[in-house]
Amino acid sequence: MIWWVVAGILSYVAVPLLRPIFADQKRKNYLGEETPTGLGIAFVLSGGLVTTARLQLEFAALFVLTLLFFAIFGFVDDVYGEMSRKGFRGHFGARQLSTGALKALGGSVAALVIASSLATNAWELLLNGLNIALMANFMNLLDLRPGRCGKTFIVLSFFVYLLRPEALGPLLTMLWAVAGFLFWDLKRSVMMGDTGSNALGAVLGLACTIAFSLWGRIVLSLVLVGLNLLSERVSFSEVIESNPVLRYLDQLGR
Repeated sequence: MIWWVVAGILSYVAVPLLRPIFADQKRKNYLGEETPTGLGIAFVLSGGLVTTARLQLEFAALFVLTLLFFAIFGFVDDVYGEMSRKGFRGHFGARQLSTGALKALGGSVAALVIASSLATNAWELLLNGLNIALMANFMNLLDLRPGRCGKTFIVLSFFVYLLRPEALGPLLTMLWAVAGFLFWDLKRSVMMGDTGSNALGAVLGLACTIAFSLWGRIVLSLVLVGLNLLSERVSFSEVIESNPVLRYLDQLGR
């Protein structure tokens, strides 16, 4: 347990240390406040370092590679992305590819590379890669309010961890790292950006791939396809705001 606590403390301490570096990299939050973004690098670094220190754990190296690949793609979008282009149609509909489209394409390739080590045939390769890539995009879609993406990751990760705790120690490490970051996120002091949400989604998708049975992964892929397509027509924020329970959970801690 000491390693998990270390990950949380490192993440918490890293935010104020990194914040000056990201001072000029700002985006407007939902209240119109200029806020440094991309600070998800804090829990990516802390979670990655602690997991690297425990490479003897099963799947540890795979979790670290997933974190780095998807954090890099997210960081590029945070730095160079166009806020005016949203969703699949916004990023792929124009003649010139956006950084969001490049993030999606690069993430898809990375997802297949990662999935190849967990697949026994081409069908499993595609299924596993789809779940990793779509989970990354889904978590990106949630990062529109302070703490929303982080809280969702913590809750989902905890239940996925319980399915196969002996193999998902790195996932619990990330849970604690995100918890350390969440204090700053909920205060609207910083934003994790795509650097953080993209990495968290990919890590969660990887964990589901490891923990779920074949049928469980098939169901997950159908759910993720549905949610990602639904996001093109429906605002998740409006859905959450219209539901008293979801609204309460969403605002918890702000």
